[in-house]
Amino acid sequence: MILITGANGHLGSQTIDFLLENNPDADIAGLVRSEEKGSELKKKGVDVRIGDYTDYPSIEKAIEGIDTLLLISSSTLKGRTDQHNNVIQVAKEAGVEHIFYTSIVEADKELSPLSPDHAATEKLIKNSGISYTIYRNAFYMEFLPLFLGDALETGHWAFPSDGNAINLALRSEMAEALANGLANAKEHKNSIYEITSKQSYTLAEIADMLSEASGKEISYSDISVSEFEQALTEAGLPDEQVAMSVMTAQTFVNGALDFTYDDMEKLLGRKPTGLDTFINQFITQ
Repeated sequence: MILITGANGHLGSQTIDFLLENNPDADIAGLVRSEEKGSELKKKGVDVRIGDYTDYPSIEKAIEGIDTLLLISSSTLKGRTDQHNNVIQVAKEAGVEHIFYTSIVEADKELSPLSPDHAATEKLIKNSGISYTIYRNAFYMEFLPLFLGDALETGHWAFPSDGNAINLALRSEMAEALANGLANAKEHKNSIYEITSKQSYTLAEIADMLSEASGKEISYSDISVSEFEQALTEAGLPDEQVAMSVMTAQTFVNGALDFTYDDMEKLLGRKPTGLDTFINQFITQ
């Protein structure tokens, strides 16, 4: 049986959908935090398991009878490695045969403020002795509108990058790639995949793409991280939102997303969706 953690989230639920689409009789369990959050999964025939990464006994119960585990990284940054370690230790004790994990692109280089937790989790998985498959994901393409702020309304986009390019990939295609791997886990034993789209772009190039798609001139300004943080704080955004936005900006500035690989294309069996296609679609919605 396959257990998908974070099963009611976008990535987890889409991975389940792709697994069921290709094999309606697949034996799938989904980890959620409450019965309510698992209601939609039950309708799909998924075995709902209740648990939380921070609650060791609940994870012990949730992992009973599981052969293959997809550990989707925690969305809670505080103590994230410890949360992941709870799941890994339970998986080892329960005899889980294979762990899939969603990491960040080039995690071991620790270029992003988000990378160290992922790099540490990767080591924990490898040291567990359990067979593993690690998907090092770029940032979700679906998040681009959030990075833009009010650029489409004002015609001006200010965001730190230090001139570095970024690679974004569709979350839905990441889910499809995960499902393809989970369906044939043995073929991906002890493998690490860098999950990116087919091309990286500078933010200035993205601004040009936005201008062409919208028919409105969007100018780009490369500001410092400190200027960006000050602007967000002065706008009255919650501290947690400011902190996450600053980590995103630092990721761009450090060149932590300036990588392009063909792993995703191989896992999908086709070229992944390009940023130009995505921009044209969301501008015209």
